Amino acid sequence: MPPNKPADRLTFSTSEDLMEPGEKLLMVVRRHIIGMVLVYLEAFIGVVAIIALFATVAPQTFEDLSKQGNRWLIAGIVFGLAVLVFFLFVATYVYRLNRLLITDRSLVQITYKTLFIRQIARLNFENVEDVNAEERGILPTIFNYGTLTVQTAGTLENFIFKYCPNPSHYADIIVEARREYLQKFKVPLHE
Repeated sequence: MPPNKPADRLTFSTSEDLMEPGEKLLMVVRRHIIGMVLVYLEAFIGVVAIIALFATVAPQTFEDLSKQGNRWLIAGIVFGLAVLVFFLFVATYVYRLNRLLITDRSLVQITYKTLFIRQIARLNFENVEDVNAEERGILPTIFNYGTLTVQTAGTLENFIFKYCPNPSHYADIIVEARREYLQKFKVPLHE
């Protein structure tokens, strides 16, 4: 099972700490960049809407910028834009921290909800029932991203990895890694 690209270099030591001794990393899957493009587009539309509202409701505000009150307003707008840019950088950083590690024994999903809320879930290949890849809509079809769902046995929670680039490719890698794991440890397949 030679993947198209080698396992990404891990920039966060916590990812290496999440693997068991002797476990081999096969692939690191990061979310598709389109998810952040949509966030940036929403922020841009919001800024344009606020500027349009100001220009419509109070057009005199932008006519004479030399007035003292207007200078404070402009300073406030510049400060607000700087805060928005800061939050967009933080959102981008948090978005890029989300990843799925495919090893020769298991899957490890690292999900950051915020900068300080992290959820790590490990799923041994023995508990994997099915792997689904779904591209729903025109943008996912054009940009080749979607949702990768790993269904689990019993009461375990399914792994759902949204904005997965090329989800069918990674689904194939997971299925093949699972098959090799089960053959290696002589666990009967229950597909």
